[in-house]
Amino acid sequence: MTITVKIPKTFIEDHSERECLRADGDDYRRMFLAEVVTRCLAKHYVVTLTDAQARELLSDADHYVQIGVRELGWHMSGLVASARATRDALVKAGVQQ
Repeated sequence: MTITVKIPKTFIEDHSERECLRADGDDYRRMFLAEVVTRCLAKHYVVTLTDAQARELLSDADHYVQIGVRELGWHMSGLVASARATRDALVKAGVQQ
């Protein structure tokens, strides 16, 4: 089963960059984004995710929201806000951890 949802570019790009550290570099980032992005908007992507991808993205976003700006630093406030918006969009779309 898949889910299609609109999420901020900032968080999914950051997520895919961190995921490439677990894989084999930039090729993974491009592959992941090409695999999930169905539409590119000004500040958002419309993505189609498998259940596993959606749960992992939700878990990652929730982690950043829980850590928050106080621990990450104010220079990361945009990423935290993007993580919050990503989490909210996924929850609204029915994704559960």
